[in-house]
Amino acid sequence: MSAYSTVMAAVLVVEDNPEHQAVLAEIVRRLGHSVTVADDGRAGLATALAEPFDLIVADVDMPHLDGVRMCRALRAAPATADVPVVLITGYLPPGDTRLAEAGAAAVVPKPFSVRELTETLRGCLPVPADGPFLSELMRSLDSGAVACDRHGRIVFVNRAVRDFFGDECATVPIREWPRRFQLRHHDGTPLRPDEMALERALHGEPVHHADVRTSDRQRRPRWLTVNARPVRDASGAVLGAVAAMHDVTGDHQQLRYEKCKAEVLHALVHAREVEHAGAAVLRSLSTCLDWPYLRFWLVDEVSGRLRPAVTHLSPGAEEIPLPPSLRPGEGVAGRCWTTGELIWVADIRAPDSPVMAQVLGTGYRSAGAVPVLSAEQVVGVLTFFTPDRQDAEPALTVLLTGVAGLLGAYLERRRSDELANQLAASIGEYIALVGHELRTPLTSIATYTDLIAESGDDTTIGEVRDLLAVIERNNARLRTLVERLLDLSALESGHAGLTVGTVDLSAVLRDAAAAVTAEAGDGGARVRTDLPDRLDIPGDQARLRQVAENLIGNAVKYSPPGSTVTVTLTADSDAAVLVVTDTGMGIPAEERNRLFARLYRATNARHSGIPGAGLGLALSRAIVELHHGTITLTAGHPDGTIATVRLPLTATD
Repeated sequence: MSAYSTVMAAVLVVEDNPEHQAVLAEIVRRLGHSVTVADDGRAGLATALAEPFDLIVADVDMPHLDGVRMCRALRAAPATADVPVVLITGYLPPGDTRLAEAGAAAVVPKPFSVRELTETLRGCLPVPADGPFLSELMRSLDSGAVACDRHGRIVFVNRAVRDFFGDECATVPIREWPRRFQLRHHDGTPLRPDEMALERALHGEPVHHADVRTSDRQRRPRWLTVNARPVRDASGAVLGAVAAMHDVTGDHQQLRYEKCKAEVLHALVHAREVEHAGAAVLRSLSTCLDWPYLRFWLVDEVSGRLRPAVTHLSPGAEEIPLPPSLRPGEGVAGRCWTTGELIWVADIRAPDSPVMAQVLGTGYRSAGAVPVLSAEQVVGVLTFFTPDRQDAEPALTVLLTGVAGLLGAYLERRRSDELANQLAASIGEYIALVGHELRTPLTSIATYTDLIAESGDDTTIGEVRDLLAVIERNNARLRTLVERLLDLSALESGHAGLTVGTVDLSAVLRDAAAAVTAEAGDGGARVRTDLPDRLDIPGDQARLRQVAENLIGNAVKYSPPGSTVTVTLTADSDAAVLVVTDTGMGIPAEERNRLFARLYRATNARHSGIPGAGLGLALSRAIVELHHGTITLTAGHPDGTIATVRLPLTATD
């Protein structure tokens, strides 16, 4: 198909031979255009004068009125003077002057090939004024675009669709797509040909957000939504259909990750034994992520080896003949145990793959391993194997790290009476945060992307610049959230240590107060400091600056404009005491002790419209505890909040 033939043209075929007439009409249809036929020159001329056409294809030797005389008559009529005419001749030689004098745009001698006539017709079809712009737009869209004629034959696919399914998709009739490309509904059930969005549109139905599940050429599972509409002529007859495909894999996977984390939390609340906990975690991961084979290994302190504690095998999945124990560094699990880091193996047959030889003979393609830590030591490893390619996606990395952290916490505290209450509380807190802090920016990104995608072809970049700004702002919000989650996870797991030196805490607080004041601007709360000239303590200057900015920033953010936030620093016999006092909205008494949990925000803060992720205090708590200090929150007088941090004046072993 021509780069510019993205608009369906009207073509008139004038031919008295029924077989040749059928061939000419079929070639026009395969080019994606509508065709009208006439049986002789007189009928062809009458039809051309009565209806508008973009191209006329006529035989020379016809009864009543031959093609040459018909072409002259068309040139003489104002309505058809500019319509290109292709003459097909077996009667006159192509060089005959009468053909050129008739005003034919091109002459095709008989016998001709399909390819020869196809190229001639393509060259004679008019190029729409916006053709180059529309063509480049179709190439640059991340969303897929597909069009078919009324017979379901593909007439256009843009580059995004070709990259996803391969170039062969341009030649596959639309009803064969479900079988050829293994299309399914989002729930995994097969998609029937009559359920295809384009097929439904061919029957006159506008389709909005039809769900499709498939795999790309790397065999990675992908989730799509499809919008489709019928294309009609002036009389309302359906000429074909167009569809736009949007890859919503990220949104779909985020929902699955939320569900998986919630299921893991719920399972750990009710699990009484390690085996029950491991089985529940593996089952949740398998169900939510479609991973058929998972194994939970535990370190055997007596033998110094990894031994399998629980194995999950989905129905019909292939078993892996792994050994009963692993040495440090052996296989993907052993390497994860040794390094203490999450390991991804996108292709287990790659030259540097750490998987064992027993796995290479199976149908699995990708693998991974996640360390489970307890008391800063690797006590177990979660491994997975999948027949689909699985790359190291950031959101999935956060999920697996979080799940492993929960399992490690369970192993460390399973004998504690507080475990059930802590995990039960975490369920609501986590889901509440994800429901707002992740879904809200994802919704903005998705909807504003849709608005841009559905903008008219003549839309300028200036008209969508504000939409792009919203997408960028929400993308930055998500990126900041993930970065702070990873930072907190690293601090709590011990993967991020402190760079300890002598720190002038007074200078740190002065700089932090100045930075917060500058960010708040003239309309924010004022910051008043009462600090000694210098107060040295052992610590990590950058991390202590984080704590200072978090506490002062929170106080300013939740205080009314024009109020005063007070920052004081004193020293008693063995500790530096930092106190940040504000007169803001305060914290409900029953929630005060929960604010240091990750992802938790007080009820009044969540409903205030003030943005936040519930991570600042959790990060501050982790940093302060790494410095062997304490942090507390108390009620202000008469309102507001008082944050108190105590840090040792001398180094603590």
